[in-house]
Amino acid sequence: MLDSIPFQPAWWAPGGHLQTIIGYYSARKASVQHDRVHKVQLDDGDTIVLLENRPAKQARGAILLMHGLGSDAEAPYINRLVPLFLQKNWLVFRLNHRGAGLGEGLAKNLYHSGRSEDVSAAMQMVAALQPEMPLVAAGFSLSGNMLLKLLGEHAQPIADTVLAAVAINPPIDLSLCARALRKKSNLLYDLRFVRMLKTAMKKRMQDFGDFPKVPLYEIRTLYDFDELITAPLNGFADAEDYYAKCNAKQFLANVTIPTVIIASDDDPFVPKQTFDNLPANDNIELLLTRSGGHVGFVHARKTPLGSRKWLEYAIVQYATHMLETLKPKRI
Repeated sequence: MLDSIPFQPAWWAPGGHLQTIIGYYSARKASVQHDRVHKVQLDDGDTIVLLENRPAKQARGAILLMHGLGSDAEAPYINRLVPLFLQKNWLVFRLNHRGAGLGEGLAKNLYHSGRSEDVSAAMQMVAALQPEMPLVAAGFSLSGNMLLKLLGEHAQPIADTVLAAVAINPPIDLSLCARALRKKSNLLYDLRFVRMLKTAMKKRMQDFGDFPKVPLYEIRTLYDFDELITAPLNGFADAEDYYAKCNAKQFLANVTIPTVIIASDDDPFVPKQTFDNLPANDNIELLLTRSGGHVGFVHARKTPLGSRKWLEYAIVQYATHMLETLKPKRI
């Protein structure tokens, strides 16, 4: 269904790095004003925040958009999708993970790639607000791993209204992706993640007097962060134990919700080998494009939605197709 307009990289954006950078920074939308804010209380006392945007006409479905590491619900790739779904009469929900965006100061604990319980809580909130509304969930990068882990692990409840899911460039083999990020060619990405995460940790220490005084001065890479902060603060033995227990690839065989994984063969830090030897599962469709980078997908020409942002076209097309052909699958 997503091959009706196959992705073709723009000639002036060759390779994964340019696709990634241009895809992120070009055609940026200003902050999208939300209509409502919903606070979701988690079992450990933390709170996550959902932003809701309502279409002008009767909504036909709901979409839940979830950002990647170090970002928030105002990420450019999310802001660009909001008006596209509103124009097609969808309710749009944007999740701020723990401490991100409007959730700053509301969560002491950290979000990470294994926090499938947070995705579950967000889904259940949307279902409580719209119990008769079919829901499609879309997770970008780290959220894609969280979403797939939830769908396959079956350790937390999946809302009855969930119709389908889409995971974009998900790092489902966390150890492999962590090694890729440590390559010299990926230094700028690694430094960017570290800078954002250090800022978030400083804010945590300001907001919560009993938050551990983490050794930020020792952290130079994302792997260092996972080894010295993510793992010990979340009950893992070390970074590799965290990666092994939280990578979604091991749970994919048990996914029962129709799901598409969109990835590229030149993603700088989610290598195409990430998607080798996926378990057989008719509920999962893998679309591995030629080029596209990480959440980039700058197309050679404009899509029917009027821009070169092929990824937005693909997500809207997939969600619409699922809405028109499926009924919610009970778990």
